[in-house]
Amino acid sequence: MMLHPWTALQHAAKAWPDADALVFPHQEARRSFAQYRDDAQALAGALAARGLGAGDHIALLAENRVEWAVVQMACAALGATFVPLNTHYRKDDLAYALKQSDSKALICSTQYRSNPYLENVTALRPQLPLLAHVFTLEEDYPRLVAERHAFTPVVPDAHATAALLYTSGTTGFPKGALLSHRAMMLVAANSALRLGVEAGDRWTSIIPLFHCAGCILNLLGCLSQGAAYVGVPSFDAENMFRVIEGERCTHLSGVPTSYLAMLDHPARAGYDLSSLKAGSCGGADCNPDVLRRCAEEFPMPGLSQVYGQTEGGTLFVCPEHDDPLRWETAGRALPGYDLRIVHPETLEDLPAGEIGEIQAKGPMVMEGYYNKPEATAETIIDGGWLRTGDLGYLRDDGRLVIAGGRLRDMIIRGGENIYPAEIEAVLQGHEAVAEVAVFGVPDDYYGEIVGAAVKLAAPVAASDLQALCAARIAKFKVPAVIFAVERFPLTPSGKIRKVELRDWAREKRMERLA
Repeated sequence: MMLHPWTALQHAAKAWPDADALVFPHQEARRSFAQYRDDAQALAGALAARGLGAGDHIALLAENRVEWAVVQMACAALGATFVPLNTHYRKDDLAYALKQSDSKALICSTQYRSNPYLENVTALRPQLPLLAHVFTLEEDYPRLVAERHAFTPVVPDAHATAALLYTSGTTGFPKGALLSHRAMMLVAANSALRLGVEAGDRWTSIIPLFHCAGCILNLLGCLSQGAAYVGVPSFDAENMFRVIEGERCTHLSGVPTSYLAMLDHPARAGYDLSSLKAGSCGGADCNPDVLRRCAEEFPMPGLSQVYGQTEGGTLFVCPEHDDPLRWETAGRALPGYDLRIVHPETLEDLPAGEIGEIQAKGPMVMEGYYNKPEATAETIIDGGWLRTGDLGYLRDDGRLVIAGGRLRDMIIRGGENIYPAEIEAVLQGHEAVAEVAVFGVPDDYYGEIVGAAVKLAAPVAASDLQALCAARIAKFKVPAVIFAVERFPLTPSGKIRKVELRDWAREKRMERLA
């Protein structure tokens, strides 16, 4: 198994020189593996000619586009640390990330949608003394690649730092996880193998490339097996149908909301999706019934639930594409990973079947958070165990079940530990509930009581939802108060900010459902 992306790209360019490596239909852009290698080497040479080299941090702020992948690979050839930035970042987020990452160069789109990237970074330059270069993909990139400087890529070092990826935490500023080439390639290649990706396959995804699942699981997963990555700029259900049909995509990566939107879309029956063989669905709210329906109705037989996080190089576990339990569980640990479940407070190991914090250990765990030694020490403990902050349990057969949500979201009502994910799963099953988030509401007697915020698809009474819960779960878990919302407060990556929901409840900024 090749543990450095430049080695993998050189191999692919020799083994399948004319095969599609990158396809972006919205740009009418295609690159073969040979073109991918040549463009990346040319860009690396141009950056080296401007004084950039091994160890430098090079940031990228751009939507999904063919140049994105080339920039990532150019950084690998250069020996630089790649810093992909969230496309939702505005001035404050951008200033923080560029300063905290010590980025020496930024490559960016001029703008994306209503976000004026170049205008924002130009205004920020006086605050960023280390930022020596800003290049745009529209004007500078074509010129840089066309220069074709003589350049010899660095000797591939699998243990070198490959990327600094910012987490999308639901509290505070994001932290930058440092990942090695080895970590990223091990996760990418082993995940692709379990999902049945082969040379000549075509993998599309709704996930932004700045996300670890985009730039590691999808891009490097394709590269590791000689498959083509088929990119889209953003998620639109019907456009995904067009892309899958037009490019005969074999694999699809998404999140629960995207699969549900595609499953229920009235235009789906008008498209031929029969090329799909397998895919991945990540997220704490994966509904096995929805995954089963997608697998049967698209059809997409090898669709699998997966689980991971940025600090672990994307995935800790992934089922085989023909695993009979690939919808109900997230599968077994990837090769190289060990998993354990511990008590959230004592950190003692728990037996199979008991819910606790998921922890992982292996060479794919991040090196640490960039310039945040205290946060690193709190997250990586006991000689290398990564605290995920997520709740779940291991079955006797070693398969992982995600159950309970985030540890910090756990509600403690009168000494009883309550896991929001369990309640959310019940409420989500009501036809009137489009989306739901369960969180703790301060209470003088119990300390906390269970609150729920629901975005409705149809009118429903709070008492009806409480009755549904009472029939399915223990009485103390039934939401004492239910709020109706038209929107949820979200992080830049789309996660619900439950801390903010608690503030809204305390400040009476949400209407109680009658």
